Amino acid sequence: MEHSDQFDQLAIVGVSARTAGRRLRDTLFVEEPDYVSILNKIKDSGKRSVVLIATCERFDFILGQLENDDIGFYQNIIAQEANVDLVTLQKQSYDHSGQDALRHLFAVAASLDSLIVGEPQILGQVKECHRVSKGLGLTDGFLDSVFEASLVSAKRVRTETTIGQQPISLASSALQVARSIHGDLTRCTIALIGSGEIGELLCQEFNGVGIGNLVITHPKIGRSQTASFRLGGSVCPWDQLDDLIYQSDVILSAYGGGDRIFTTENVAAALRRRKRKPVFFIDTTAARDIAPEINNLSGAYFYDLEDLESVAKQGKVHREAAMMAAWKVLGDEMQSFIRSKAERQAVPAITVIRKHFEGLRSQVLLETEGNSDAATRLLINRLLHNPQVVLKEIAREDPERQMQFEQLLFRLFGIETALYGDGGAADNSELQKIDGKED
Repeated sequence: MEHSDQFDQLAIVGVSARTAGRRLRDTLFVEEPDYVSILNKIKDSGKRSVVLIATCERFDFILGQLENDDIGFYQNIIAQEANVDLVTLQKQSYDHSGQDALRHLFAVAASLDSLIVGEPQILGQVKECHRVSKGLGLTDGFLDSVFEASLVSAKRVRTETTIGQQPISLASSALQVARSIHGDLTRCTIALIGSGEIGELLCQEFNGVGIGNLVITHPKIGRSQTASFRLGGSVCPWDQLDDLIYQSDVILSAYGGGDRIFTTENVAAALRRRKRKPVFFIDTTAARDIAPEINNLSGAYFYDLEDLESVAKQGKVHREAAMMAAWKVLGDEMQSFIRSKAERQAVPAITVIRKHFEGLRSQVLLETEGNSDAATRLLINRLLHNPQVVLKEIAREDPERQMQFEQLLFRLFGIETALYGDGGAADNSELQKIDGKED
């Protein structure tokens, strides 16, 4: 991939669902006032060119002007927000720089780094996080262009590949199974346990077809209330979880704390209270909130995401093909963006050269009093004077470099046939013709 020095200043410091446990990520969840407070503290410290992407699945600082102390500075902020020591944080975090950072951001925006690849919420979240940071004056032209390019790339991925169909198919499968168990869902109570993009996506799908009630619970009451604001529904205290199992017809578990929330014991107790009225359990986590053994209980139906994929008849080959197509789009967009930034960096140099040439042209026209033949000859001599002097100096110091510089000159001026002798540098006789005389 092409190189651009400007991208050496791009970096990412963060934690995601792929690197950190749920307990750490729970402490990093921020409501909007706290989110803005973090950004204001960064602004007060004198830092600039930064965007914070904070969602249920990640806490990433995107930096556009990397300085020597920035990695440690932002790791310390994350550690403070998570209420953990720096060593613990570093074991569960990551940092990328240069084109690796660009690739990471593009993948995040396109949902290729999400727990559920293809989930639709992240694109809007990235856009909103950039908007907030920009509104606080924390971004610059370069970082703005990076985010704009990541959003364009993400939209191409969703438009030109089937990657976005996976979560939609999962949701459709969940509805299909729920209907096969309960029939009419308008009288069913749906419970969301914890939070997370895929859990909320499934809730939205159930809401869309019409349900009786939606109840949300989380160990942190603030997270339950925030999810309730987004999705509707009521909030249940975490210590009333056993009662919630008894009251619910469909349970969407999205906590992922590492411990079993639903065991054969508490599920069996709830089923006895329900007089064996069935409950459909969906585990959306990688850490397994639900013990698979509950499937052995009469009235309990347990599905994980792989089970839902099987219902959707989305095989491994199809998913891998969609991923390959999505990564190809990202690669094309990254190369195009890097190339465009490199081309823009050349514009100031061309502007200076043009101004210099215009100055010489005006001076020559004045000296030759409008004689076009004399003016063009004099202009050519003056334009070539310094290049000839430099080439002669290089030839004395390093003949091999002289050939490289001459080839560059030919390329710059679109000269296909060089004035070469026996495979060496330009003929000396021809160099004599291009004399350094100015008149």
